[in-house]
Amino acid sequence: MSGRQRDSLFACEDAETTVCEHTIRVAFESGADAEFDYEVPNELWPVACGQRIRAPFGKCNKIQVGFCVEVDPLRQDSERGFVLKAVSAVVDKEPLLDGQLLELAKWISDYYVCPLGQVLAAMVPAAVKKGAGVKTQQYAYLADQAADVDRQLRGQKQKGIVNVLRQRNALKADCAVAIVDLMAEVGCGGAPIRSLAEKQIVRIARRTTFSALPAIPETAVSEARDIELNEDQRKGLSHISSQIESGGFGVTLLHGVTDSGKTELYIRAIQHVLRKGKTAIVLLPEIALTAQTVQRFSSRFDNIAVMHSGLSAPQRNVQWQAIKSGQANVVIGARSAIFAPLVRLGLIVVDEEHEPSYKQDTAPRYHGRDVAIKRAQLAGAHCILGSATPSLESLLNSRTKKHFSVARLPKRVMDLPMPQMRLVDMSEEPATRQGVELISRPLAERLQDVLDKKEQAIFLLNRRGYSSFIFCGSCKHTLRCRNCDVTLTFHKSDAAGHDGFRTITGRHIGTGYAICHYCFAQTLVPENCPVCNRRMMMIGLGSQRLEEELTRRFPQARIKRVDSDSMAGKDYYRVLREFGQGGIDVLAGTQMIAKGLHFPNVTLVGIISADTSLYLPDFRANERTFQLIQQVAGRAGRSAKKGVVYVQTFLPSQPAIQFALKGDYEGFVREEMKHRKACNLPPFWRLALTTMRDMNFERLESASKAMRGRIDDIIGRSGLKLIVRGPMPAAISRLQRHHRMQIIIQAQEATILQELFSALRKTPGIRPAVKVAIDVDPIDLL
Repeated sequence: MSGRQRDSLFACEDAETTVCEHTIRVAFESGADAEFDYEVPNELWPVACGQRIRAPFGKCNKIQVGFCVEVDPLRQDSERGFVLKAVSAVVDKEPLLDGQLLELAKWISDYYVCPLGQVLAAMVPAAVKKGAGVKTQQYAYLADQAADVDRQLRGQKQKGIVNVLRQRNALKADCAVAIVDLMAEVGCGGAPIRSLAEKQIVRIARRTTFSALPAIPETAVSEARDIELNEDQRKGLSHISSQIESGGFGVTLLHGVTDSGKTELYIRAIQHVLRKGKTAIVLLPEIALTAQTVQRFSSRFDNIAVMHSGLSAPQRNVQWQAIKSGQANVVIGARSAIFAPLVRLGLIVVDEEHEPSYKQDTAPRYHGRDVAIKRAQLAGAHCILGSATPSLESLLNSRTKKHFSVARLPKRVMDLPMPQMRLVDMSEEPATRQGVELISRPLAERLQDVLDKKEQAIFLLNRRGYSSFIFCGSCKHTLRCRNCDVTLTFHKSDAAGHDGFRTITGRHIGTGYAICHYCFAQTLVPENCPVCNRRMMMIGLGSQRLEEELTRRFPQARIKRVDSDSMAGKDYYRVLREFGQGGIDVLAGTQMIAKGLHFPNVTLVGIISADTSLYLPDFRANERTFQLIQQVAGRAGRSAKKGVVYVQTFLPSQPAIQFALKGDYEGFVREEMKHRKACNLPPFWRLALTTMRDMNFERLESASKAMRGRIDDIIGRSGLKLIVRGPMPAAISRLQRHHRMQIIIQAQEATILQELFSALRKTPGIRPAVKVAIDVDPIDLL
């Protein structure tokens, strides 16, 4: 490309000209849904794809940060003649993302309908971009060992510095001594070292260091290395090994019941790819909640890195830099770990692949499992999807897609029996003076027996707080959030006074407060109804109420509540360690205790309200209910001690609960697939959810109709076969003071949705302007 001379940013007569012989294409982190070409001044060249740059953007030429996504792109004829702006600075010394990750980012941008710059920004942790925990330390080494050096030394401190460097053989930069240590040993300041450096007797080197605590928690788990596989595990490992040896892309759905030894197969498969000189990624649904699994991997592999949101910023940067530099060959983390900058990728493991937490709820709204499959395809690697209750999407793919296969582990290790499942119909439980108790009589009797035997129990109630419904039984007034279309949840607080509070609206309950779980607004709770002045009632379940009832009915038991309210920082790891050592009798909490835990002394699991998810207006409610019951039931009976699971419900005949009681996954799948197919729902059809929100309902309604008209116009012109529903109010019609409308789009193939949204992205913005979010393959319709 021929050189050009451009005017400087500030025009003046003697302004220097800048020669630009190269151009690059830039995707800005700000979220502009397009890429832009910029000239690169020769003094800043070279710039590589994956590096960040600073450049003026927009009419005001505001300096923004963007990623270089193409070097010297071919410009269209229609673009020739435009004077390009010039890059201001190059941010990174080396590319943060390689070509494979850039290709993955472009796929995510196209498939999940998100600006490329936003995708690239999400792929690199903020701690890395800010250089969190990075320190530059100075080191000193001798520049000359000649004898006449001693004659140039002035004073005892200079002589002492040279003697220390000689004793430590600090003759090269690699062997240099930290100046801080050197000054401490000699007992001097920085002046003698600077004087020696000026005389070129000593040379100064600089090294970048990272300061961070270890990222792998300590837990009460000991990992045996001489585990003998059973017959089913050997067959499964043989299948996976043959797929890895083929050297091409493939996906294995590892369908194994709880405690069937799936984790051991992951470890053996990773060992296989490491022997081939390749690397591996392991995704866990909630890394901070699966401490045992992290510890188990770290005890089997030396060069492991951990990536998840529970780490501090310096820890995240240290872990990412270790991966980037090749110091780590196994990465374990939550969904964002799929973007780890590993090279020679040979294996990706997605544990508990059915978990909804793999879906990102903000832009880019990607699904970690599906991105893992795509990255494996780009790398020519193998992908293992593990679950005791696979998602219907993965199950159908394994039956119909070319690159998918299935390996099954139908029995527990050591042929341990599955726990007994017992149903408790809560509608038949007698009411007490305090109302319906959370713990039924059969479950309470069994818990007492477990405590007498010095065994342990886990109780699941997948709802935080004390009461989910604050209600007046007289006038039916309900305490609702002012910002959202939801009821408030009562949370007890130890910090509150016991005498209550008095305001202009009357006396309030002094033992807690009401909180919205969507916008986190808090308010006091009146003792009497503000409408009719009758007594307010607490209705509904919560993990705080469960803990209170357990403590009241079993005062001798050591009980610990585990939910996001009670666990902070490393409290969770401490609780697990204490539970594993026998210091806690009962763990009670939310789904934080439903998966990823292995405690041989747990013989009882109580599911307090198995039908909680069934009341949600969502097509995956049955699937979620079945999966959660199966997952938490698997915590019982993981040793020679037999386990039993009590399932409490007000809907005992509901199919999902009945199939879960029988452990009949295939029966559940057959029944659920019938309904999904009849309604054109996943996994047979693809869904996309367009959610529009605004504080002004009239403006939102007008924009929603305009969006529907635009979609209909594209479908009509392109002849796309789609089903479009809406606009309609969302299930939660108001969140954080924003009204919400939805348009649901159904298609038989993902390519049809991509064609629609590709055309939609080329159209001007909707007027009137409202906030628009497009979610492809949503995990719910709430």
